[in-house]
Amino acid sequence: MTVTILIPVYGVEKYIVECAESLFSQTYTDIEYVFCDDCSTDRSIEKLKGVIERFPGRREHVRIVRNDENKGLGGTRVHLISEVHTDTFLIVDSDDKLPVDAVEKLVERMKETDTDIVDGGYAEYRDSQIKKKVMPSHLTGKRYLRNVMVQNMVSLRVWGRLYKSSVLSKLPDIFIQNVDFAEDICASSRLAAVASRSWTDEVVYYYRVDNFFSYTQNITKKNLYSYFRACATILAFYHQRGHLPLALEVGMLNVYRESRRSSIPMEKADEIMQYVPEHISARVVMNLFRNQKFPLTIADYIYRLLRACCA
Repeated sequence: MTVTILIPVYGVEKYIVECAESLFSQTYTDIEYVFCDDCSTDRSIEKLKGVIERFPGRREHVRIVRNDENKGLGGTRVHLISEVHTDTFLIVDSDDKLPVDAVEKLVERMKETDTDIVDGGYAEYRDSQIKKKVMPSHLTGKRYLRNVMVQNMVSLRVWGRLYKSSVLSKLPDIFIQNVDFAEDICASSRLAAVASRSWTDEVVYYYRVDNFFSYTQNITKKNLYSYFRACATILAFYHQRGHLPLALEVGMLNVYRESRRSSIPMEKADEIMQYVPEHISARVVMNLFRNQKFPLTIADYIYRLLRACCA
């Protein structure tokens, strides 16, 4: 089983060496590596090439591709996915790193379960120290899908998971240009409906939490608009599959919750989402978020009650 590891690269000269060393040091040998340079303006690629030279056994299995213009994380991942020509793939962010046996553990579990996706445990990584460990969800079937739909209940990250490349035939647009923030929610929320999943509690990923220039550390209005586009894509996907489950509507209501929290006009959310609630309870909660005179704390409490009931 050949694994392609996909790594977007932009502005990570401080972290790329440690990331690449962890990838090239894997105990599993049958790996291809594809790094995509999103027109990085620092020395990230120069430093990456230096690491490659120190791992001659991996050199012929490494490709560095480049976007013709800066495309952001969504567009870069679209490019990377187009470079997958192997049985399986793994997504790694270039400021994170892997334990040396991560790929081996994920492949072993995929061979055991024959599922489309193997979800692994991860640990937060700060100041070169391994911190809190986070285990994957053990939920299965409809309950897992409901928890995915309502958002904020189970992890929807795309990294730390091994994917069969066949999932791309089930969801060709797994990543989308201009969805650079919440692209993981956009991908995982749709994959959960079409792909089988298993997990391992082994830690297979070190997630850096001390990069203060990462997307997740700098949430802006632009990021929130990307989140809205991600949710609009999810909404369209489930519309094509039939009526909207209440759990999914609760997830979509989070857009209006964030609009209210961030003082973003609801009209902007309407413009992007084109969402009309189908369930009465969803309509009620949306109206509470829309009503500027109704206390947000109470609206949020009611929203959380509905979310808990759906999950």
